[in-house]
Amino acid sequence: MFKSLHIVNIKLCLCLVCAGECLDCHRCVSRRPGEECELTVETCKPGKDGCAAAKFTRAPFGQYQKCMALKDCELLKLNAYIEMKCCGEDLCNTF
Repeated sequence: MFKSLHIVNIKLCLCLVCAGECLDCHRCVSRRPGEECELTVETCKPGKDGCAAAKFTRAPFGQYQKCMALKDCELLKLNAYIEMKCCGEDLCNTF
C-alpha cells in the first residue's frame, strides 16, 4: 500500500512540474547531413521553450526537427542558408 501511494505521489509531482510547461516536439536529427532520420516525439527539457524545424539550403544540405530555446531559433533565422520554423505549440515543428 505504501509503495503504491509513493508511486502515485511521484507521478503527481511530475505532472505538476510539467503542467503548462512541458512541450512536445517532433525530433528528427540525422547522424550525417543528408541522411534519413527516424521521426519521434520528445518532451522538451527546461530552457527549451520551443520547437524548431530547419532545412539547410546549401551543401551538404539536410534538415532537423527538435526542441530548442525560441531565442536561439529566432537567431538562426538570420542565417540566409537555413530555412527555420520556430513555434511554441505541441508538435508544431513540421515542414
